[in-house]
Amino acid sequence: MSSSTSRAPRVPRPSDPDARVLFLTREGCHLCEEALPVVRAEADRVGSTVEVRDIDEDPALQTDWDHDVPVIIVDGKVHARYRVEAAALRAALSRRPWWRRLTGRA
Repeated sequence: MSSSTSRAPRVPRPSDPDARVLFLTREGCHLCEEALPVVRAEADRVGSTVEVRDIDEDPALQTDWDHDVPVIIVDGKVHARYRVEAAALRAALSRRPWWRRLTGRA
């Protein structure tokens, strides 16, 4: 019987209040290099920004997401890992959370 317990990785928030998308990456990640232009294009389409964070600069992020990059987080929820589909991201970004509707943010 194993004594180790599996815990869910914490989902970080962007430090930029206008960023609806948080993109977790690391240097040398070829999947990240493919996904980031798609993520930026779809965010631009809705007038939002993307915050890019290198997981290797934060030990907690590295522990939680070491084998999952890129991770695309939209409005505080994990949208995709490894690869992103433009149409699916577009649909996710078209749904604005209630607090963004109230504040008038993208």
